Amino acid sequence: MAHFTDGDDLIVMRPDGRARLNARERAVLSASAAGLVVAEVATALDLTPEAVRDALASAITKLGARSKLEAIIIAARRGEIDLRQ
Repeated sequence: MAHFTDGDDLIVMRPDGRARLNARERAVLSASAAGLVVAEVATALDLTPEAVRDALASAITKLGARSKLEAIIIAARRGEIDLRQ
């Protein structure tokens, strides 16, 4: 399994008071933005599909998004993921 070391179980706040995504959430959103489906993200990041779905759900909630696509757009606008990869 992949190891994410920036406090996966902690909610880190941005200076503007909004929750910051953890490393796993950023990695899952980035892989999703590249067009990978859950099973492909799981394989690429050495996670279970359930862990991928949990990270997506958490990111969507933290970002106040209504969908995975909206979460990707918000995260990119905040500079938390780079869509140019």
